[in-house]
Amino acid sequence: MAGESILVVEDNGIIALQIAELLEKNGYRIAGTTAFGEEAVAMATKDPPDLICMDIGLMGKIDGIETARQIHEHADIPIIYLTAYSDTNRLARAKETSPYHYLVKPFNERELVFTVDLALHRHAVDRQLRETMQRYRAIVDNAAEGILLVAGDTKTILEANPASARVFGYTGNELTGMNPGDFISWDGIPGGAGGGNLFAPDGWSGEVQLRHRDGSLRYADLTSRIIPREGAPPLACVVVHDITERKRAEEAVSQANKKLNLLSGITRHDIINLLSALQVYQVFQEQEPPGPARDEYSLKIKAALQRIMAIIQFTREYEEIGVRAPAWQDCYSLVDTATAQVSAGKAVVVNDIPSGTELFADPLVQKVFYNLIDNALRYGGSAMTKIRFFASETNNGLVLTCEDDGAGIGVEDKKHLFERGFGKNTGLGLFLSREILSITKISLNETSEPGNGARFALTVPKGTYRQSGG
Repeated sequence: MAGESILVVEDNGIIALQIAELLEKNGYRIAGTTAFGEEAVAMATKDPPDLICMDIGLMGKIDGIETARQIHEHADIPIIYLTAYSDTNRLARAKETSPYHYLVKPFNERELVFTVDLALHRHAVDRQLRETMQRYRAIVDNAAEGILLVAGDTKTILEANPASARVFGYTGNELTGMNPGDFISWDGIPGGAGGGNLFAPDGWSGEVQLRHRDGSLRYADLTSRIIPREGAPPLACVVVHDITERKRAEEAVSQANKKLNLLSGITRHDIINLLSALQVYQVFQEQEPPGPARDEYSLKIKAALQRIMAIIQFTREYEEIGVRAPAWQDCYSLVDTATAQVSAGKAVVVNDIPSGTELFADPLVQKVFYNLIDNALRYGGSAMTKIRFFASETNNGLVLTCEDDGAGIGVEDKKHLFERGFGKNTGLGLFLSREILSITKISLNETSEPGNGARFALTVPKGTYRQSGG
């Protein structure tokens, strides 16, 4: 007790005076007395007391219960009801205002002081609990990780924080009542069937795959801890940290290393073959007198040297694949940037990809869009007037299409389009484009019909594209 202030609301003046004297005698301060509910609301709003002793039957237009309800709209003040009545209906109405006690008249000094003291103590404890809960709620609601509270008996989710919606693609309300096994894959994890690991005595930690609502697979570090409850089944607090982009970057680096190792072997083999041919041509050339035959060997030597230079130039570009981590790239901007880098002549590049469409790809993906436009301009013929980019979503993911109204590609040529060395120029553009895209599992195919222009389709798997707010 530290001289807490108490407002006495009582329609009987003599009783109000007695209550005030008893409380002051026991060390409390009286914030005021009134017999009217309207006046009590005004007094509590202007200068909130620490507690209110409230008679249910009051003068004026509102009773004590309605007075308490209006006070609680503005302030958190504990209320003790005082009444000479204890009927069921009155009690039911009073409970709706969450009183801290209910004293039936007549009561003695000891009952009054004990009730006031207990109500003030309980209110202090409740306030501390609320503040603690608010702090914990702020932490949970603003956490970057998904946090789930799972029931031990039903294995269903009781609560999910906002980050869980971003991780799984479901709203918090949709997650409530679901089983974690609906989106967590336990395949290959010992004891994981049915999510039993979540309720291991010491909890569980490990890497799992998640099935997102959009059908894509994602990766997460998952940790569960048991919350025991006396007389009730335990709860599991499950923390889910999405590591999908980290895993994709790791896989991309692994893929790039494999491709570079393969390229090293292929390039070494090609250059050795060309050098061997050069040696043979040089020997034959030296044996020939000046004339057409000698000149022919000179041309062959020159062609072999140019081919070696082209291979070396290609390896310089190829070795950049996977050097930088994949990142989200805006498709609309990629097309615009590539268009600015080429001379389209009479042809028009139409960019119908929705703004904000992004794909997760190697930073060299810019070369892919450049190569697609450059390829169309090289082989489309003089009659070509338009190169168009657009996007469509299918069951397999997002398809980015580049099509033109040029001469098209012959059936036999289609078989070799993506082979290294095929083409009128260096034959490396489409090969390199496919290699860049494959780092993040994006496929590139030619899908046109002969005579209807060229059409290249980039199929982006689910989970590696998104629509940003831009």
